[in-house]
Amino acid sequence: MDMDKERSVCLLIAIVAAAVLGASLATASSAAAFAEPLPGLSASARDSHPAPAKAGWQLPEKCKDKQAKILYKAGFNKPGLLRGAWAITWRESKHQALDESSPWYTGALGVWQIQTSSWSGRPWWSRDAMLDKYTQSKIVHKHFLRNGMHNWGYGYSERRDAWHEDAGMYYSLWGSSLTYSWVIAPFNQGWALFPKACR
Repeated sequence: MDMDKERSVCLLIAIVAAAVLGASLATASSAAAFAEPLPGLSASARDSHPAPAKAGWQLPEKCKDKQAKILYKAGFNKPGLLRGAWAITWRESKHQALDESSPWYTGALGVWQIQTSSWSGRPWWSRDAMLDKYTQSKIVHKHFLRNGMHNWGYGYSERRDAWHEDAGMYYSLWGSSLTYSWVIAPFNQGWALFPKACR
């Protein structure tokens, strides 16, 4: 076998081994939950919400949606990034700055529903900041987008201006049915509702 072919075979083996190891680790804690397909979604719809980025993309002038404008100004300034952030804030709060008086208050504040008990000691945290849509969105963009949204538990990661399901934590805790009902389906609904004028 010549050197190039040998390198290709070794590379292929390494890729397959990494994929198998990654899949094993991701499903080890909840094999039963991951084994079931999510109801009502094809694999492509379930795993990815792509929106190709455009160089120097600007929010269209015809976009009149207030939440889209706030998110864009706060740094969600690529078409897919904006649409996914809009879908998450729609799912979390229906774009309302929720506070303690909200009927479904669970200790989380604002359009992004940041849990006070988890984050109140951070230098950037204040009740006023959490209840201001623009300020909270800037904080989320700056502090929670590192390595994708998955590190804050929204159930999705953003990479290369596309959103990918990353809900392993929820599958482990809730199983596939509740994860679909509370995480995946409402995100998909928000994604579909994103105003066409803002795309």
